[in-house]
Amino acid sequence: MKHMNFTECDRAILQSYDSIVEGLADYLGDACEIVLHSLEDYQSTVIKIANGHHTGRELGVPITNEALQMLSEIKDSNSKQAIHYFTKSKKNCSMKSSTIAIRGEAGKMIGFLCININLDESFSGFLQSFLPQPGLETRAQKGNCASSIEDMILETIERTIEAVDASPDITYANRNKHIIGLLYDRGVFNMRNAVTIVANTLKITKHTVYLHLRKSTPRNEQGNCKSGKQALYDA
Repeated sequence: MKHMNFTECDRAILQSYDSIVEGLADYLGDACEIVLHSLEDYQSTVIKIANGHHTGRELGVPITNEALQMLSEIKDSNSKQAIHYFTKSKKNCSMKSSTIAIRGEAGKMIGFLCININLDESFSGFLQSFLPQPGLETRAQKGNCASSIEDMILETIERTIEAVDASPDITYANRNKHIIGLLYDRGVFNMRNAVTIVANTLKITKHTVYLHLRKSTPRNEQGNCKSGKQALYDA
């Protein structure tokens, strides 16, 4: 069986896909098997797997003939980075599959990510994964995606103002302080021109914004509030 010479960078790239395997499995649900392969050693290519019960594969199993064929197709193509196809598992399950190339240093193929959806699973069960579940957070998104950083800042300010104004525990006298504190927590002031945009929207001076920022900033960061880091906010 073939062995490839991997660098530490190659191994780090493959390891970074661990979270992608877990994230895709959580997102797509139990009907979807996600497999991460390393080409460092063809005798033991599977280095991460989620929902392996669909095919019976486990960590450390060797590369398959089908996978070798897919790799050859990708290597022979100048532009193809993924192949999508239908197949049957050893358990005779009908699968819709994707093999996606992972490249390391110098563009060489170092592994691949396989996504296999079991088409024999009940459709209602598959759809259940895309419905709100107990214990999972539901987040509302209003409007369209922002077309610029300034639009994104303005949308964040608008949502923050709505949240603060809807709270009966926040007095009008403390309104701007709470708004600026929340905007700081949400990272708005890491954006260029954020101080000016916030000041104009709240109809206050930039000096007032900086005053509230100093109260929101931890003590170990306060030395940078106006000079240094925070000067960039309004550049």
